[in-house]
Amino acid sequence: MLCTNINVRIFLLPTLLSRSLKGGSLWGTFGILKIPEWIIKFTYVNLLWISFSLIGLFLFGLIPATISMFAIFRKWIMGDTDIPILRSFWLFYKEDFIKSNLLGGLILFVVGITLYIDFQLLQHASNNAWITIISYVVAVLTFMYILTALYAFPVFVHYKMSVISVLKHSFLTMIVSPPLSTLMIAAGSIILYLLLRNFLGLVVMIGPSLFAFLVMFSAYQSFSNIWRLKNV
Repeated sequence: MLCTNINVRIFLLPTLLSRSLKGGSLWGTFGILKIPEWIIKFTYVNLLWISFSLIGLFLFGLIPATISMFAIFRKWIMGDTDIPILRSFWLFYKEDFIKSNLLGGLILFVVGITLYIDFQLLQHASNNAWITIISYVVAVLTFMYILTALYAFPVFVHYKMSVISVLKHSFLTMIVSPPLSTLMIAAGSIILYLLLRNFLGLVVMIGPSLFAFLVMFSAYQSFSNIWRLKNV
């Protein structure tokens, strides 16, 4: 029953989003009658993400392809749903190839590996009060790192700024974002996990693209809220 409810919610997601994007209309850009069309679009973007990751031999193609996917979704969320997907994906990929690899490879990857090594060292350390405290600190830092890394992709495509500024802005956005935005990202992670566990075919088709859309959508709400607070 739980899996069925999750599956229904996923396919109703475009309808729910239309309430925010189109003032509550069920027949807007993300209307219920267009669900098959949007499933095809999500599948297409997902295939482009995989293909362009492979073009960069995965190591150098994954982050640029992910940035391109977020850039496409940002356009959709802002109402530009008729952009040529392939051409736009390629332009984003080519334009931000070096900068996105700098963000992903030299910074996010290095920090992630450092935290992973810390966890491995703590697992083999003697169990005492100090190790327990350090373990909790590392766990909190890891949680903050994951959220900052997730916000880094929307920040990258939404603002034109240096890599260091992207990281600073991502961290600040993670700190000041309403709890709902973070909960939406957490919910997306849970949904993706349930899809991966119970609906392998579906996750291969739209899993990564659906998750990226949820992250971009929640981050865009945060950006809008921050902009409104600045202009009050």
